[in-house]
Amino acid sequence: MVKASNYSVNYLILVLSFLILLTSYQGLARAFFKGTTIANPDCRNIYAAEAGDTCESLIESFNLKAEDFSNLNPNLNCEKIFVGEWLCINGVV
Repeated sequence: MVKASNYSVNYLILVLSFLILLTSYQGLARAFFKGTTIANPDCRNIYAAEAGDTCESLIESFNLKAEDFSNLNPNLNCEKIFVGEWLCINGVV
């Protein structure tokens, strides 16, 4: 019976530790990346990628600056654009 009790206590401590870590994640991230700004683009127009689209072709087609396109689509992998992927083509960072 003692082993079951110790297991329950250890499990409870583990769960509580996880919850504390989860709730303090934003605070830890802010402390760790202090002074770093994270882009949060406000997308105004989107485009569904078509077969053959590349970052370069989209930049040219929509008359964008490469830096602006990159900032509007911060998680975009230009090597793996897929058909139907939503891309921001106009907005504010």
